Amino acid sequence: MASLLHTLETRLLRRPAWLGAAPAPAIRVSDSGFAVRELVVPWDAVSRIKAWRGDEICLDIGADIGAYTGAHVITLREDQRGFNDFVAMADRRMTFPLGWWDHLGGPATRRHGFTLFERFSHG
Repeated sequence: MASLLHTLETRLLRRPAWLGAAPAPAIRVSDSGFAVRELVVPWDAVSRIKAWRGDEICLDIGADIGAYTGAHVITLREDQRGFNDFVAMADRRMTFPLGWWDHLGGPATRRHGFTLFERFSHG
């Protein structure tokens, strides 16, 4: 009986599988930058964009944001609303390598990723 109660209690406390995972926050894109929840990142603050593939395409965005000391990394996923808008605007502003998504299929890219953009500072 205790085992049955424990099983029921555990299942009631977990999010049912049919509900799926909680949706990722939307990415809002504008000419001046992008935002995820309350984090706003100007395009000029982006220092690096690295693409990699897990279950889906992911982008790690390195940015130097005034509210944070040092570089901050934001990971965007293909299943987030606004991901395609982000890729289109970032590609226009930073010029990604042609056919970059083709490089995401190999095992080395899954492990190490592929750099789409890197800003070099001269100083």
